[in-house]
Amino acid sequence: MPAAMHRLDPAYIRALARRVFGDPAKAGAWLRRPSVQLGGRAPLAVLGSEDGLRRVAELLTQIDDDDRLKID
Repeated sequence: MPAAMHRLDPAYIRALARRVFGDPAKAGAWLRRPSVQLGGRAPLAVLGSEDGLRRVAELLTQIDDDDRLKID
């Protein structure tokens, strides 16, 4: 099992979303918006389970990676 740099919890997810979106309001809006990748549920709605936390963290990481790879 790989060593984790942090423990996934809702506070970490909220902080990660703020970092990825660069704005607390945008992060909050994303966390409340239903997501196709989460079966139509909002990210906040799935943070009660380890699987939900992991899936939301993966989505945020993917968004962050996609943003960094954009060529202007």
